[in-house]
Amino acid sequence: MQYLISVDIGTTALKSSLVGRDGTILDARSQEYPLIVNGPAIEQDPQLWWEAFCHTVCELMAAHPSVQPQALVLSGQMQDLIRIEGSTCSDPAILYSDTRAQSEFEQFAASMGIQELCEITQNHPDASSLPAKIMLLKSRSAFTAETSLLLGAHDYLCWRLTGRSVTDPTNAATTGLLNYRTSCWDEQILSVLGITEETLPIIESAGSITGEITPEAAASCSLPAGLPVIHGAGDAASSTVGAGAGDAGVYSCYIGTSGWMAATTPQPVDPSCGMFNLKHPDGAATIAIGAMRTAGGTISWLLDTFGITEDKYRQLQEIASQAAPGSSGLFFLPYLQGERSPFMDASAMGGYIGISRDTGRAQMFRAVLEGICYGLASIYEKIEEGTGVQATHVVATGGGAENLLLMEILSSVLGIPVHIAAESALNGVLGSVVVAGKALGWQDDYRLPDGYMKIERIIMPDREAHMVYQKGLDVFTGLYPALREEFHHMTTVFQR
Repeated sequence: MQYLISVDIGTTALKSSLVGRDGTILDARSQEYPLIVNGPAIEQDPQLWWEAFCHTVCELMAAHPSVQPQALVLSGQMQDLIRIEGSTCSDPAILYSDTRAQSEFEQFAASMGIQELCEITQNHPDASSLPAKIMLLKSRSAFTAETSLLLGAHDYLCWRLTGRSVTDPTNAATTGLLNYRTSCWDEQILSVLGITEETLPIIESAGSITGEITPEAAASCSLPAGLPVIHGAGDAASSTVGAGAGDAGVYSCYIGTSGWMAATTPQPVDPSCGMFNLKHPDGAATIAIGAMRTAGGTISWLLDTFGITEDKYRQLQEIASQAAPGSSGLFFLPYLQGERSPFMDASAMGGYIGISRDTGRAQMFRAVLEGICYGLASIYEKIEEGTGVQATHVVATGGGAENLLLMEILSSVLGIPVHIAAESALNGVLGSVVVAGKALGWQDDYRLPDGYMKIERIIMPDREAHMVYQKGLDVFTGLYPALREEFHHMTTVFQR
């Protein structure tokens, strides 16, 4: 059996896995590290990524001394800003979730224009985009002839391992620096920022061999010098490919605290509705993603509010299943922290609409589950309308996929089968193996090979429920536009 080492650099932990060519995970090790949080400023020490990598890989190799990996493939958190001076990285990385550069963003947006930026990048810019963060970094310290920037956690690890400054198309598309049509760094944006292409990493296909482990790096990580390193794709692309949605016709749906719907499409979708367009690892197709701020998080809110503390997810399903599809005309808006997709509005609020004397706990519980599914279905519709890509089925992952009633509702709202992955936490690892397989000549494309992903259950839509939910979805999608001005007014009045 041929093996790979797959490394994922997450926000709170790094995970290294030893994976066979057939997708079998032989072993995995992880190590956590802290964030540096100060209000909207969120940073992390890149040295911790390197130390976690060395520690976990050393553990793997010590546990399996007879295994000789064919290559190492990387993935990780995207849209980070890491400053390199010559051969040194002394500053913390500014993470994707850092939003402190609001004034810098406003200055940048005034110079370029939001509409122009959307047209160039095919994504909607904000204070978390890298142009604003580059302006913030430049205001704090001068750039020199030796200054270079890395744009993701796996960019940094690849640089430490090979000495090369490289990024992948998926990560590049998240930065707000990429001309989406040309797949190159945009000259106009760089000119406004006062930087050149030489400051940024080279964009290379995720499915290519980036370099080899240097002798210096090999001395620290117990891997042989000369081992091929594949930069790989950002975590969103790895997860999408690993869920089988790297090819048109399959949609990926993740439900954790937040949630998203993603699909591979031939062209980008309109970013003004809160959709994100990421370059597919092949550099040609698009991974269209719409992300809800709160999905499973609304379930946690519901259970906490009603004081359900013991065996709570079983109780949730038992109570909600007592109400009929449509919850007797009760709707729940899942905007507990504003919303990103299918519209962008930080002032949007959650709420029940349609309470009557007949409304009981069962309807209130079921309406929350239906609200999550209506939100995901709204995103699905935006992707389908914008690209024409229809789904044969949806692959559901994340903790929400374990809620059988939620999956039944999702299938009936969408009107298509929902496949529940057995071990959804492995999607990113499997996606990275597919990317590496393309680089190593094991396969010709980014399709998930048969047998890689184990499907635990297939949920078929209930046709009668689907008819109810079709009408319900029409009502649901009209509620936010009708309430938008009131949400903004309430935000002003109560200073939320």
